[in-house]
Amino acid sequence: SGLPTTALCSATLEMGIDIGNVRAIGQIDTPWSVTSMVQRLGRSGRRDDEPQIMRMYVREDSPHSRSSLADLLFPDLLRAIAMTRLMLEKWLEPIDQNRMHLSTLIHQVLSFLKQTGGMPAAALYRALCQRGPFRSVNQLQFAALLRGLAERDLIGQIPQGELILGLLGERLTASFDFYVAFQTAEEFVIRSGQEEIGKLPAMVIPPVGDHLLLAGKRWQVREIVFSKKLVLVALSPGKKPTAFPGAAGEIHARVMHEMKTVLLNTDEPAYLDQNSNTLLRAARQMACIVSLDKTNVVVGRQSIQWFPWVGTRGLRTLALLAQAAKIAYETDKLSITYHLATPEEFYSHVREISNSRPDSVALASLMPNKAVEKYDDFVPEQLLDEANARTRLNVLEACGACTTVLRAAVSPH
Repeated sequence: SGLPTTALCSATLEMGIDIGNVRAIGQIDTPWSVTSMVQRLGRSGRRDDEPQIMRMYVREDSPHSRSSLADLLFPDLLRAIAMTRLMLEKWLEPIDQNRMHLSTLIHQVLSFLKQTGGMPAAALYRALCQRGPFRSVNQLQFAALLRGLAERDLIGQIPQGELILGLLGERLTASFDFYVAFQTAEEFVIRSGQEEIGKLPAMVIPPVGDHLLLAGKRWQVREIVFSKKLVLVALSPGKKPTAFPGAAGEIHARVMHEMKTVLLNTDEPAYLDQNSNTLLRAARQMACIVSLDKTNVVVGRQSIQWFPWVGTRGLRTLALLAQAAKIAYETDKLSITYHLATPEEFYSHVREISNSRPDSVALASLMPNKAVEKYDDFVPEQLLDEANARTRLNVLEACGACTTVLRAAVSPH
C-alpha cells in the first residue's frame, strides 16, 4: 500500500526472509558478532539512492551499590563500539572450519536412510564424510556415531548389512520439524519445589552450585536433570554475584581486543549519543581508578580478578582449567575472578597452565551442559566431548593469555 510500516522480528531475520525494502534498522542490544551486525545492517538501503542505516540501542544497568567492576565498565556499550569499529574496517569473524557438526551429520544420516530405505555404512561414510561436507569426521568417529545411534534405536542393521531407520528414527523423520536442521529454542524449566519459576535457554544454564537471576530473584542451582530439561533451584539471597555464562552467543577474541582498545582510548566516536558518551567516559575513569591501563589483574582481599581479554571460548577454557584445579571462580562479561588468598597462588596457577598443554577433550568432559545443538543428545558422550573441545574451547588462546599475564607481572613469585 505504500504506507510506512514497522516490522518487529527476532534474529532469525538473518536467514534471508525477504520482507521488501527497508529504510532503517533498529537493533536492540549488541549482536554477538560483527558478521551478524553486517547482515542486519544490510537489510536496509537496498535501493541505489538510499543509505544503509542502523540505530543500535544498548541497554546498560544504572550503577548501584552492588554493581560489580565489570558492570561499571559497561561491557555491552564497549562491545557495540568495538564491533562498529571493526565493521567500518571491513573485518568479519573467520569461518570456523574445525567444527565436526555432529548434530547436522546425524540429521543427514537419518535423511539418507529415509530417502533410500537403507544404505551400507561405508556408502554413508563416502557420501557424507569423504565426498560430502563432514570431512573433519574420520572413519573411527563416524563408526562411533553410528554405534551410538543404534544404541538409541535411531538406526538398525538388517542381515544383509545395510543400515535402516530404527523405531525412534522412523518417528523423528516423520515429525513435522525434522527438516529444520538448526536448533530451535530449547528451554529448561526452572523449578523450586513444586513451583515453576520460569524457563531459560539451555545455553545459559549455570552449573550446579552457581546462581541465576529469574523472576526478579536470585536462585542457586541444586540439580540439573538433562533428560527432562529441568533445573531444580532454591532461593539464595546471598551476595555472591551471578555468573555470566556468555552462552547466548560467542564473542571472537578480536572483538575483545578491540573492546580493550576502546576502553583505554580517549576518542569519542561521532556516532555515539550523549548518554553513550557519558557512560564511555565513566567506564574509562573506572578503568584508570583500578589501573586497567597498566595491568589486567586486580587484587582483592581474598580474590584475584583477571581481565584476559580473550574470546568466549578462551574464557570458557580458563574457567574449566580453574575447575580442574579445584579453584573456586566466577566469570562475567569481561573477567574471571579466582577465590585465592594471594597473588602468588594466582600466578602459580597460570604458570602451570602456561608450562603445560592442557587436554582440551578432558576439559570438555567437565562441561555441565554438553548438548547444545538439535541432535546432540544422541551423540555418544566421548564423541561429544571431542566435538565440544573443537567448537567451544580454545586451549591455545587460554595458554597464550596465561603467558601474557606472566610476562606483564612485575613480581610473579
